[in-house]
Amino acid sequence: MQISSKLFNQQQLKQFSSSTEELQDLQNKIASGENILRASDDPVGSVELSGLSVVQKQIEQYERNVGSASDRLTLLDKNLENISSIMIRAQELIIQASSDTLGASDREVIALEVDEMKKEIMNAGNAQDSNGSFLFSGYKTKIQPFTEDLSGKIIYNGDRGISSLSISESRMMETTLDGGSLFQSVNNSDGNKISLFTMIEDIAHSIRSASGGVEIVKASGKAELTFQNNNPGSWSFDLTGNLGTKTITVESTGEDPSEFAKQINLSSAGITASINEDGKTITLTDTTNGPITIKNLSVYGINSAQKEPTSFFNVQPKDGAGNNIGKMQKLYDNNQLPSSQLDKVVSTQIHLANNRGEIGARTSSLERQTDLLANRRLAVEKNVSDLKEADLAALVTNLQSMLTSMQASQQSFVKISQLNLFDYLR
Repeated sequence: MQISSKLFNQQQLKQFSSSTEELQDLQNKIASGENILRASDDPVGSVELSGLSVVQKQIEQYERNVGSASDRLTLLDKNLENISSIMIRAQELIIQASSDTLGASDREVIALEVDEMKKEIMNAGNAQDSNGSFLFSGYKTKIQPFTEDLSGKIIYNGDRGISSLSISESRMMETTLDGGSLFQSVNNSDGNKISLFTMIEDIAHSIRSASGGVEIVKASGKAELTFQNNNPGSWSFDLTGNLGTKTITVESTGEDPSEFAKQINLSSAGITASINEDGKTITLTDTTNGPITIKNLSVYGINSAQKEPTSFFNVQPKDGAGNNIGKMQKLYDNNQLPSSQLDKVVSTQIHLANNRGEIGARTSSLERQTDLLANRRLAVEKNVSDLKEADLAALVTNLQSMLTSMQASQQSFVKISQLNLFDYLR
């Protein structure tokens, strides 16, 4: 086989070009510090890097979701803390309003403060996160959960959904609470459900009506009793005379006092009941001229404090000659009394504490998940580093070796290319 000078030159130039490309690759790897610049450098390693890159992005998204979930739970807890503070203040106002030393104007001032609490709770219920999504509207995150109608009733516009975020391949974290259950279904002391807004309204109503009523009717020896009945049905109350306290239950259908008188006489409390000539008034007489008390009135159909009480007792203490002693005493249903609202406030505090406890448990779980994700991210980054980062010492050694070899090749080429036929003829 004969190799012409032209072919020799072409082959050498091609080889020099290939060597130069290899040198350039080595130089690029040294400059970038990366061992794999394109898939052909290491096909298997490139596939592994691609998979690790996907995992990295997933972990980064999970970390962002954990941060977002933590922020939302912090907002939830802050709003529940505010509501809890409001209920503590409401408790203080109820106790203050129960004092007999306060007049109607004093209680009205207290009731006005309670009215503002309803607005504060509604504002907390309409809280939004940094993205403008409502925290307590369920899946309807762009709809304001609580609005007030023309009658002043608070309407819940959300649903019972609870939003969640993915914090790992197999786990979702709930980032909201069911606004309907949280604000509209508080377990009351009597076993019934009550809205937070209704509770605040009850407190305000009971405080305003406290000036007109008493918690316990008290008389000595004799008293006249009348009643207003706009809630036909079962009435019950505790009557105390010289023979002890008896619970009286009456099925009342109107203004006829005869059934009340009958049940009082059958009670064996040491008190007799007679109906006056007007047919509406009952005279109560203790057989030993001792004290008479009536309390714990419960009227059918009254389950909360009323703005204007509809059914109640009027009791006028009398002396032996039938003269009035003191002023008329009104006894409302127990639900109308300020003291009865205290149990509701306590139930609300327990309700809020339970929900805050749930938020706290989720937050603690997120903190642990943050640590797990950080450890995963570090492990993946190490694997990426092992595959991707170049061994600079080895690359520089290879580069120096290739440069030396290339220089030798170039020098040989120069000498060989200078040879021709005339050199042999001299």
